[in-house]
Amino acid sequence: MNGTTPSLSPGSGTKASSRSKSSPSPTAGMKRKRTTGNKLYAVKKGNKPGIYYSWPDCLAQITGFKGAIFQSFLTFEDANAFLSGAKIPSATASANGGENTRFYGVQRGRVPGVYTDWTVAQQQICGFTRPSYRKFATREEAEEFVDAGKEGALSSHASGAPGLTNENPKDADGVEYAPGDGPLPAGAEDGFDPNVLLDPATGKMVYKAVAKKTGTKTRATGIPGMLRIYTDGSSLRNGTKLASAGVGVYFGPGDSRNVSEPLKGSRQTNQRAELTAILRAIDIAPRHRDVTIYTDSRYSIDCVTVWFVNWRRNHWVTKDGKPVENRDLIESILVKIEERNELEVKTLFQWIKGHNRDPGNEAADRLAVNGAHEGVRQKAEALEVSRRAPAVGLEEELF
Repeated sequence: MNGTTPSLSPGSGTKASSRSKSSPSPTAGMKRKRTTGNKLYAVKKGNKPGIYYSWPDCLAQITGFKGAIFQSFLTFEDANAFLSGAKIPSATASANGGENTRFYGVQRGRVPGVYTDWTVAQQQICGFTRPSYRKFATREEAEEFVDAGKEGALSSHASGAPGLTNENPKDADGVEYAPGDGPLPAGAEDGFDPNVLLDPATGKMVYKAVAKKTGTKTRATGIPGMLRIYTDGSSLRNGTKLASAGVGVYFGPGDSRNVSEPLKGSRQTNQRAELTAILRAIDIAPRHRDVTIYTDSRYSIDCVTVWFVNWRRNHWVTKDGKPVENRDLIESILVKIEERNELEVKTLFQWIKGHNRDPGNEAADRLAVNGAHEGVRQKAEALEVSRRAPAVGLEEELF
């Protein structure tokens, strides 16, 4: 599906090697190891363990997987031995005077860990803000270095929510980053930096005061791997020709998946904006990832978790005999949820009190309000064009 070529199993090295693109001839040399001419990447713990022919394929299996274990090799024998936990043949050769393997410990980088291939290690640190890495003669020393970085990150955190730090982040020159622009602290979850908040007076991100950090209660992390998404809807100029609603979806600070847009269609209501925001969130969220959608709309949650059962049974007619409002959006959300259920992926909803200084809710609200303002602007422009249109039409008829 993703172009990877995993090995059949740790114990099927002979079978796997026979499928390689270039098998060495029996007279190619005295060594018994079968080389591929290129590096192989063995993933012992990852999304899909196995042997891969390219680093991008390997990277896809370890990215986002906590505690991933992987290593590059030149032979199938070594790679399969690594997967099965057996002694790696090349390690014996090194001990007997063969090539000395260097170990590169990446303490801070894209994927922290121990690497034996400098090219691969470089990919973890190049372009990464303030990387930390060193070269070692033994794996034990490299692992100690990486582990020390984890302990240091934990000790630098303030007590409270995951990711809280005692100091604000600074760049390589010691200059403090603007709130929300610095790298996410270790432990931060799903793009949320607990060290910043939205100032309701200015609408800008600011760093939390030390007193506020120490007073922050630890929030339950919930189901491991759960993606939290905040949604909101907004409506402006109700009862006028410029009435417009906006949709807001918030994944995290600066996240490219964030949504701020006008509500489409002729029915510009807050309820439709709230439901549309949920639909957009589920549509954007990775299909393989459990998600919890946080919204301050009890109506929206009840529509897609409780009320729809009777509505379906009654052919989408209320107990008063009236057609269910917003049926199109509710059914679209249910289809998305049922698709995810078939993949055994959870889609949960959590009500959150609106305008209660929750950073995620405040950010989603701002995105929704901005979307509504854009809708007002577009309608104002359209009305201005329509005012001029009759004069243009009359002029054309005269000529």
